[in-house]
Amino acid sequence: MNKLLILLSLLFLLTGCATAYQKEGFGGGYNDMKMGEDLYRVSFKGNGYTGSDTVHKFFLRRCAELTLEQGLDYFSTVDQNSNSSSYIISGNTTGTIQKNYYGGYNYTANTQNIIVNKHSRDGMIGLFYVGSQPDNAIDAKIFLGNFK
Repeated sequence: MNKLLILLSLLFLLTGCATAYQKEGFGGGYNDMKMGEDLYRVSFKGNGYTGSDTVHKFFLRRCAELTLEQGLDYFSTVDQNSNSSSYIISGNTTGTIQKNYYGGYNYTANTQNIIVNKHSRDGMIGLFYVGSQPDNAIDAKIFLGNFK
């Protein structure tokens, strides 16, 4: 059990920050795949330190960048899914030793549970030229210019 806690602690030290905006790797990031003519599936996966709002912003950022990379101007989501998963990390911390009524000692372990939430978002997007975009399309250049 101690080896597991040491390994988890080391893992958290190495990935102790929110997911950076990057291509998908061990700690999360974006991914995209061409599904058809001007149609792409885009996803962004966060780690336990990345909130759902940040995941949504990074998803839209990748959609806008992909639009411009393909030489188009607008994008619109055809469908979009938001996912969250939670898991619990349990571990013992320093316990207490107390003398009992019979002259012996009792040890009480203190257990600590950490709840980790991971958020992700994926969706299918359509890419469009100026003049061919639907009413709900997002201008990729304007979006990236306002991205914070």
